[in-house]
Amino acid sequence: MAPSIAVLALVEITCPACGYEFYLDEEDYEGEIQCPNCGALLDVKIERGEVREIIPLEEGIEEEEWLEDEDFWEEEEEEEVFWEEEEEEF
Repeated sequence: MAPSIAVLALVEITCPACGYEFYLDEEDYEGEIQCPNCGALLDVKIERGEVREIIPLEEGIEEEEWLEDEDFWEEEEEEEVFWEEEEEEF
């Protein structure tokens, strides 16, 4: 008797917040998923391998926002230059 092989069905999810496409290996699923790209929290319903519903519950953080957000970064003190290069005179 030949061994049985399980076939993994990947379901494509497209984040409505950023358009990023990622995959879920569930044929039937209902629950929350976080977009791996923007972090948006999505309520997803998959039945028989087909996406039935994607509802954004919480928006993710856009890259520009987190790059500019001071809470994400500690302020680094700039090193002061105590010397200046002098031009050589000939």
